[in-house]
Amino acid sequence: MKLNMLKEDRINYLNIGLMVLTAIAAYLFPFETFLLAYAYLGPLHYLTEISWLHDRNYFSKGKYDFLLLLIVGVLLSYAAFAKDFGVSVEVYDYFVKMNLFDKLLVFALFSSILFALVKNLIVKIIAILFLYVFVSGWLSPEKSDNNGGSTMVFALTSLVPTLIHVYLFTGLFMLFGALKSRSRSGLWQMVGFILVPIFLVFFIPVDVKRSNLTEYGKNAYYAGGDGFFYTSISVLEHFKLIDEPKFTNKQFLENYVNNEKSKQNIPIEERKRLNDSLKKRLNEPYIINDPTNEYYKKPIPVKNALGTYDKDSYWGIVFYSNIGIMLMRFIAFAYLYHYLNWFSKTEVIRWHQVPKIRFAAVIILWIGASVFYAYDYSLGLSLLFFLSFSHVLLEFPLNIVSIIGIGKESYLIATKGFNSKGN
Repeated sequence: MKLNMLKEDRINYLNIGLMVLTAIAAYLFPFETFLLAYAYLGPLHYLTEISWLHDRNYFSKGKYDFLLLLIVGVLLSYAAFAKDFGVSVEVYDYFVKMNLFDKLLVFALFSSILFALVKNLIVKIIAILFLYVFVSGWLSPEKSDNNGGSTMVFALTSLVPTLIHVYLFTGLFMLFGALKSRSRSGLWQMVGFILVPIFLVFFIPVDVKRSNLTEYGKNAYYAGGDGFFYTSISVLEHFKLIDEPKFTNKQFLENYVNNEKSKQNIPIEERKRLNDSLKKRLNEPYIINDPTNEYYKKPIPVKNALGTYDKDSYWGIVFYSNIGIMLMRFIAFAYLYHYLNWFSKTEVIRWHQVPKIRFAAVIILWIGASVFYAYDYSLGLSLLFFLSFSHVLLEFPLNIVSIIGIGKESYLIATKGFNSKGN
């Protein structure tokens, strides 16, 4: 027992060191650190964790509970695949129209609470049906305007599969382990897990002129529009960390006056008049002079004017602003440490103790995934979407177990002292 504790202490202190190293990498190369970790450590983590979860029945009470989570992963992945490769695009359009991406993700998360707590199959089936009806109504397209500004909905649909998964759920898993084993070094590890990224993000000044950003970093992060570029924008905008870029005269001319469609509908004289009147004020906000318009005499946010995010309007914010780099530092730290923590605890978690054939399959698939990312980052993202997203879904019951475990162990410590242990 004492030897096991010493081994655990060594691993915990090693992890504090890994946090510091991760923070240094995230400070020096925030975008590249994240991109390389996601591409080359991520797939190995997905494969080994799914294998580990499988041997533990995905921490569910029922033997086949995981199939619902897997089906959700297949459906979401097929819709994403349809968009990326232009196959059955109508499927993707239907998912967007019915808001199925958000519905199925939240449904899977809530269902996992049942999987972690309930064994009776009939009870689970009835509860799952009620859950789906509830989620479908809550996240229906008709309520998109109300839900659009909801931080709870944003967290459940955008942050749960990304930052909450890699940072919050990782922290909860670590805290549960520390409390369950009554490990003081594990609690010190938690202190580092909280303080190191706070120091990295808020206390180390940002020098946008020396951000060490490479062309690879920009291109891979954008990945032809399929990368993480718009994820950063959604976080920055939702939490009002930036002022929304305003629609300019230049953008008005490009999108509403001089494009092919407009040339057919706007007389030549009118187009010439608009170009002449605005050509000396191209970078100024476009102002509508129609009193019936909601933006009368007010600048229009680019997203509202175009109906979508505009790459050029946000490029400087994501890659060259203080707040963009601060966010990227945290993302890089969260993802890289998420993977390093998993691999550093091999002897504790024992994810490597699997049949040799399965282990060989994991290594072969990992090498294949690495090749795809090296060849084309966007292609790697598309082909590995199912694996990356499904591992998030399949981990949900474990996240629920960790949260419940933290509550139980905290109660035991509060009532019987730190050295007391449950069964």
